[in-house]
Amino acid sequence: MGSAGHACARSTVIRRWFAGLAVAAAAVACATQTPAPPIAGTGTVWGTLRLVPREGVKPVKAGGSPYGDRRMSDVEFVDYSKPGFAVVHLGDGPSPGGTAQLVIRTTGVRTRLDPAHAAVGAGGMLVVSNGSGAAHVLSAPAMQLVRRLEPGEQVEIPVPDAGEQSLFLLDVARSEATVFVSPGSYVVVATDGRFELSGIAPGDHTLLAWHPRFPPARAPLQIQPDSVVHLDLDMGVDQRDDVPASAPADQP
Repeated sequence: MGSAGHACARSTVIRRWFAGLAVAAAAVACATQTPAPPIAGTGTVWGTLRLVPREGVKPVKAGGSPYGDRRMSDVEFVDYSKPGFAVVHLGDGPSPGGTAQLVIRTTGVRTRLDPAHAAVGAGGMLVVSNGSGAAHVLSAPAMQLVRRLEPGEQVEIPVPDAGEQSLFLLDVARSEATVFVSPGSYVVVATDGRFELSGIAPGDHTLLAWHPRFPPARAPLQIQPDSVVHLDLDMGVDQRDDVPASAPADQP
């Protein structure tokens, strides 16, 4: 290759290097950007929910097992770098209500309730529809519901009370879904753990985090009118549920 070819190759490498820097800078900016100003007279809280392993336990790669016993190889372990489905919410009202939707799906040979986890506000509605080609029997024990759903049929279930609600298909083994019913305003945590909850009335609140596999986390939250508060939460088996991971800090 001549000098012109080498120069062209170097130019290409440099362009790719700068492009990589630009992508990385954009990713950092997205991850660290603060929320927009709150609605007049209200406040916003934002932060990151972090999963913390039990002391002495080393997280493993997906599909791996910290146990030497091969019989434990099928046990599902938590990827502590990602929270998975989790909800950050206020411990008091008013609740936003809303609607959560679940669908009975058959993919290949497996029939399941999809998604496996969902969230809705207390006083809202849970809608379950049968998107499979066969009839199935839906059970929601806490809501005293047992209902056969024909293909294409759906049922609307009021959820007046806060807490976890489990749903099952009685005719399909290991087909369960959990719906978290929030007592107050809530937001589903993003895949990277970030959350942002806006429109909060001024005053003293409790900020909580719910996860299907961990005890709840909580921290006191004080909202001033037109304030933006940064508050991170740690969640894990060994974590106290009354101490935030970082002290609240009002943002200008």
